[in-house]
Amino acid sequence: MTRIENGEARVLILGRAQEVMDTVCAELVKAGHRVIGTVEPEHADARYHAGEFDLIAFGKGIPLELRNRLKDTFSAQNPRVHLLDTFAPRAAWQIHSAIEGISSESSVELEAYCHRIGYQGPRTPTLETLRTLVERHLAAIVFEALDVWLGHGVDLAPNAVDAKLITAGRGGYCFEQNSLMKRMLMAMGFEVEGLIGRVRWGQPAVAAPMPRSHMALRVTLDGVPWLVDVGFGGSGPPAPLRMDTVAPQATRHETFRIFPFGDSLMLQAQSDGRWWSMYELSSEPQLDTDFEPFNWYTSTHPDSPFTRSLIVARTTPEGRFTLLNGRFTTRRPDGDVDRQMLDADGIETALRETFSLPFQPQWRPAIQRLIEAGAA
Repeated sequence: MTRIENGEARVLILGRAQEVMDTVCAELVKAGHRVIGTVEPEHADARYHAGEFDLIAFGKGIPLELRNRLKDTFSAQNPRVHLLDTFAPRAAWQIHSAIEGISSESSVELEAYCHRIGYQGPRTPTLETLRTLVERHLAAIVFEALDVWLGHGVDLAPNAVDAKLITAGRGGYCFEQNSLMKRMLMAMGFEVEGLIGRVRWGQPAVAAPMPRSHMALRVTLDGVPWLVDVGFGGSGPPAPLRMDTVAPQATRHETFRIFPFGDSLMLQAQSDGRWWSMYELSSEPQLDTDFEPFNWYTSTHPDSPFTRSLIVARTTPEGRFTLLNGRFTTRRPDGDVDRQMLDADGIETALRETFSLPFQPQWRPAIQRLIEAGAA
């Protein structure tokens, strides 16, 4: 046990590794907190009373059943104690931020968001709520990278994302979409982590690996991890997928599967009797700031597909709608596929009507150049 007597806040940390415990406690005492740390969590409820602490932190290595039992016990002892799940590399920062009342995630205006996606259901962290939110988000807030295509870049500041995707009625790509979804879910009480992925969809066979450039989410409900991804365009999972099974998972559209792939997880979709690789997903949680360099690369590098192509997509219960430059594709749940080549007027109409985007006059010259280049 590591015990530090000086400081102000009273903190109990439960973990497994003594070296990690010593390091986290040392960092917190430097910040002026009074800390007790133990690597014997099995005996914590017998040795400690929650009334003696302001915050009790739980390391990732503590089994879920034990963690839940301890939380129930400590909550009963002291309903006001703050219970916090932590991840070793960020534990000291997480604990200090919670003590100081510094939110580690930016807030989102839930009323405005729910109005934007047409959601009027409960805001409790359940699987039913999660499934409904994902479906409505995908239908209401379209995938689009128009700002990248036009060379304007993408600002991931929460106020910028909210202003664009909620207030202005625009869409966005993975970093905007999933960062918004993450903040919204956390505001409802969900346990959410941001993950980074390496896209394989659309890549030639045995091609050199692409840089990591995709953000997705892991939502944990009752100990079960679920993949949530509202930012993969017209082929991403239209519903939460369990991440703890390799069994195929049917959705309203395609069937998906997730399986261990080296030190990552692979997401695949089944189509035409074949499994198609979508992306590899790292299991290590990412901070918001970790996504900034990935976003910068994806929104500025000449090899990024978004700097070279007009890409817009929307998924609804009725179908998947995708615009790639001038090619407009509709895929129905029954397998029916319709493809059309659009002119400039057709693209503008699709953006306005199919994708419900507030068409901006400055988009028209770029669309016209796109059509002319294709004709040439």
